[in-house]
Order: sequence, then C-alpha cells, then structure tokens
Amino acid sequence: MESIGYFLDMKTISVREMKAHWAEVERQIQRGETFEVLNRGKPAARIIPAAPRRVLAWDDHLATAIAARGRSGTDAVQANREGRW
Repeated sequence: MESIGYFLDMKTISVREMKAHWAEVERQIQRGETFEVLNRGKPAARIIPAAPRRVLAWDDHLATAIAARGRSGTDAVQANREGRW
C-alpha cells in the first residue's frame, strides 16, 4: 500500500486502497496514524485513533446522593425533580 500524500502528518488514502488494504490501515491507526480518506480525489472522511475511555472518579458519590428518608427510590427521584420538570 502506498500513501497518496501527507498533510500535517496525516496520510491520505483512496477508498479503493483503504478497502483493499484495510488490515494494514487498521494496524497503522492503532499505532496512532491518522488517515484522510479520498473519494474520487476529494476528502470524504478522516479516520483517527480512538481515545481511551476515561473513568469518572467520584469519591463522595454517597455524600451527594439524594437522601431517601424512608421513601422508595422512585418517590425520592420524583421529589427531587419537583419544580424542574
């Protein structure tokens, strides 16, 4: 597979080349490469590596939870929503 060109460290590839060499394109994307996909010579899409998912750190989640005070969860949520919905 041969790249058509570069634009700010981004490889360009035609749809035909991408389909024919997908396994290699995918490996390069996993290593951090970015591709601009050309359809009939015009930019059609940009393929970028997926960003790792971030885990939400919420240490005091119990302290900020709605107090049920003997009510069901549904009743507590409805009471909390009053005036907003």
